[in-house]
Amino acid sequence: MPALQLFTNAKAVQFFQLARQGTSILIAILLAKSALSTSQIGAYEMLFYLGFITSFFWTSGLMQGMLSMYPRETEEGRRRFVFNSFLSFCLVSLGLTLLMWGGKQWILPALTGKASLDYYAIFLWFSLFNLPATLQENFYLLHERPRQLYLWAIFSFGLQLAAVLIPVFLGLGLGVSFFWLTVLAVAKWGWLAIYVVKNGRWSLDRSLLYRWWILSTPLMLYALISGFNQSFDSWLVGFSYPGDEAVFAVFRYGAREFPLVIAMANAFSTAMLPEIAKNLEKGLEAIRIKSISLLHALFPASILLMLGSKWLFPLVFSRAFDDSVLIFNVFLLITISRLVFSRTVLVGLQDNKMILLISIAEFFVHIAAGFLFVSIWGLAGIAIGALLAYTLEKVLICAYLYSKHGIGISRYTPMGLYLWYSAALLASFVVSLLF
Repeated sequence: MPALQLFTNAKAVQFFQLARQGTSILIAILLAKSALSTSQIGAYEMLFYLGFITSFFWTSGLMQGMLSMYPRETEEGRRRFVFNSFLSFCLVSLGLTLLMWGGKQWILPALTGKASLDYYAIFLWFSLFNLPATLQENFYLLHERPRQLYLWAIFSFGLQLAAVLIPVFLGLGLGVSFFWLTVLAVAKWGWLAIYVVKNGRWSLDRSLLYRWWILSTPLMLYALISGFNQSFDSWLVGFSYPGDEAVFAVFRYGAREFPLVIAMANAFSTAMLPEIAKNLEKGLEAIRIKSISLLHALFPASILLMLGSKWLFPLVFSRAFDDSVLIFNVFLLITISRLVFSRTVLVGLQDNKMILLISIAEFFVHIAAGFLFVSIWGLAGIAIGALLAYTLEKVLICAYLYSKHGIGISRYTPMGLYLWYSAALLASFVVSLLF
């Protein structure tokens, strides 16, 4: 039975998300221990930040639209969907690559505060093939192939680790790392193309594309705002400390939420959406009861990490990233808002317009708080602005759920346990400041 429970879509998605987060962190740890300078590490981080900010919103929106639309299609429609989604991602990726190359004179200064970046050209080749390849995990999910999704995660992220780290530790430099990352992206794209040939109907379907893009547009707008919220802090660092790649690296190494919290909370939210859609009352009760185990697992882990970060950061990274500790601890406090699943309830009720409006309000608060606090507390102030914005989003959604739908927070959150753990995490933050 445990083996059968392991190979489910939900478990496979959790594993994939954990593998993605873990790979990112492990690369950051080992690059910090390599012979690369802080500025070189900062250049690597800037490139991936640039890739994120220019692609996150449309990939996320289109994928969410596909996941909600695909199951409602006929078998023939699903096969056409496989091909048309592949074609769309390839064309959008090509258009984005051409734009970023042709407009690099204004894109780079606007988004990074620098006139040029090392390895920019080869990074664009990497992105051209890697962005469509992200469809593969969604196809495995839609086709209910969890075992393949496990293997895809091991293949993708295992080889990503090797591509980045082996050249660096052999003294060959990041240029060789980006070359092998590009080779890996081409291989993944080729695997996806073969999968599409076998499982898709190679026929352009304008009606399907129209319905998919219309459905996905609001989701892309929401993802765009969410993506800017996540990327704004890095942009503000570049704006406030122009040309200082070392400061950028210090901030990026600290400005990371606990990956276990992100992966487990997101997977739980995804799993609970159908429960809310099928039966509101039972869904609310399911969220309240089943989230107890998440609270027991994630809050204590966050508290221990908060208390130990002062010693762990120099050990895991290096003394060059001592200033990242406070930033990291502030981001750990976001755990408190992550473990309230009010947005899951609102999405399940299909009240998506309000989610978009609240995210817009959150974004403007994030901008205002970031500019204000960076002038007072520096890099830590940017982190505090992010914490304030993310907390505000959950507060507004909880308030709207109660005022509009009559659903109080206690109906989907074990409040006694939640408040106790939240207070403990806040207390551990205070302790981390004192010792």
